[in-house]
Amino acid sequence: SSSKFQDILELAAAKNAIFAVSGDFCSVRSDGIIIRNGELLRDEYFSDICVLTESGVLETYETRQTSAEALLAEGAWQTWCFGPPLLENGKAIEIQHNLSRLNPRCAIGYYEPGHYCLIVADGRQKYYSIGMTLTELSKFCESIGCKVAYNLDGGMSAMMVFGNEKVNQPPDGGRRIGDILYIEREDNNEK
Repeated sequence: SSSKFQDILELAAAKNAIFAVSGDFCSVRSDGIIIRNGELLRDEYFSDICVLTESGVLETYETRQTSAEALLAEGAWQTWCFGPPLLENGKAIEIQHNLSRLNPRCAIGYYEPGHYCLIVADGRQKYYSIGMTLTELSKFCESIGCKVAYNLDGGMSAMMVFGNEKVNQPPDGGRRIGDILYIEREDNNEK
């Protein structure tokens, strides 16, 4: 497809993903320090960013707290630009943000190198799920023991795939998105 946007199931299948969630929607914006697989794709300041290093550490940075050059020198492997960060020193915070009302959510949480969680909460659906505020999501991330957590693209984009199926219930079936966080299937051809 020539479109920047695809169904999450198509994106997951194209990447041979066993598990995937919606990403940071970087494909629709022109800003953000975007590093994918250790390669700098865009060097524009956004607001805050989340960084996964080659050593498996996940960190968040406020606006202009770091630079693409510094991140690459420190071994940045992936960055995500959406936010806001959900924890401060591993503790829940009160979040006042233009997206803080009840919404479907997607977030990445971090325990230690190599140990993460990906969270999707449905919402905007009467009698099923109303969603979470960012402060509620922050409290949830603290309650499950995350040391760092970062809000990713939510709303109609908040989707989770396991195997070849969407396992959550996004409002109106979700929407086409431009990027995902995923875990690749093991290649059965390699012994």
